[in-house]
Amino acid sequence: MTDLLLKHLSRLQLTRKALETWVEDPELEEIVKGCYVRVLVDKSKSKQYRLSEVVGISEDEEYKLGDGRTTKHVALQHGDQLSSCKIDHISNSEFTLGEFEAWRLVMAKSGLPVPTPGDVIYKLRKVKTYV
Repeated sequence: MTDLLLKHLSRLQLTRKALETWVEDPELEEIVKGCYVRVLVDKSKSKQYRLSEVVGISEDEEYKLGDGRTTKHVALQHGDQLSSCKIDHISNSEFTLGEFEAWRLVMAKSGLPVPTPGDVIYKLRKVKTYV
């Protein structure tokens, strides 16, 4: 069951590379809202990542992203916590099972539902209208 849920959610994963491609798209927020990212939360030697839902796009300090510069930041939700991060903190690697399990636990403790396969399919169709 867990592997199936992870497989479904992975279909909505955005990578840093994809976000770099769309960063100047006027529809960026509509494209990414409701998708998921693997975000770097601890830059120490062991590098720690967590799975978070994208809830919006914000503007903040300018920084280097790929070959250019941007002021776009990704607004994220992890359980009942909201945060913002630079796109360059988003991983290009797939979610791990451990990260997925930790996210599910946080969602349960926060009393928030995880997306159903139907939710995933709905969002995928919506994303495909933009790309």
